[in-house]
Amino acid sequence: MKAKNSLALIFFPAFDWAISPTHPEREERLLYTRDQIFEEGVGDIEGIHFFNPALAEAADVERVHFAYPDAGSIVTESHYIAAGGAMRALDAVMSGETDKAFAMVRPPGHHAQRVSYGDRGFCIINIEAVGLEYIRQKYPDLRVAIVDTDCHHGDGTQDIYWNDPDTLFISFHQDGRTLYPGTGDIDELGGPGAYGYNLNIPLPPNTGDEGFLHVIDKLVLPVLDDYKPDLIINSAGQDNHYTDPLTNMNFSAQGYALLNEKLNPDVAVLEGGYSIEGALP
Repeated sequence: MKAKNSLALIFFPAFDWAISPTHPEREERLLYTRDQIFEEGVGDIEGIHFFNPALAEAADVERVHFAYPDAGSIVTESHYIAAGGAMRALDAVMSGETDKAFAMVRPPGHHAQRVSYGDRGFCIINIEAVGLEYIRQKYPDLRVAIVDTDCHHGDGTQDIYWNDPDTLFISFHQDGRTLYPGTGDIDELGGPGAYGYNLNIPLPPNTGDEGFLHVIDKLVLPVLDDYKPDLIINSAGQDNHYTDPLTNMNFSAQGYALLNEKLNPDVAVLEGGYSIEGALP
């Protein structure tokens, strides 16, 4: 069997990071994922390549964040490796090493805002933004779309790129009136220098495959076609899945597979949720 697109899988299980021993966000999470990948034979498919993450440094974090009191005080080794996974994924795609990349790393990052002083929704640094601003040092004129499919609004990514017309941010998520962080209304459209480059689609609880795919077909894809990004990054949350213990959506594994096929991101970075079946680019 041969993959439609060559794919880099960047994997880091974050053995030393967990919310608690019984919380879904614990050390075993990506070990289960790794087992699932090998049990289903994904590693045997021609064109699937496994890579180790890079190691981000304080300078990579500080390119994005004002860290209080400083990066060394709030960022752990796991965070540096998670951000390095996003950096490695972007390097693989931009260098032509692979067509696509998926960074399966922990801890997550899309709630981390420009000013970071600690944990926000399990996030301390925004690993997608750290990766993006790293790759922009090599390719400075990149026009990028970040599509956040996590069930929670990507308020941190929105904050970082609020006034940047070279970064289109699209988030569709469970309505903030019913779920953390309570943001992501349709009237949050960007700052004065990038008004209209921030797009939020809050969805009612219990939205299923049909609703998500309707949003992709009728709104997200036409906007991306008009914007014409050089690169599409997917903040690939899996917590819209109907089995997720912290959210209230009704998405299926088959729905994720169709969503991913339609969105066709260049780079995906694992965010929230506890199942990745059907989610590989």
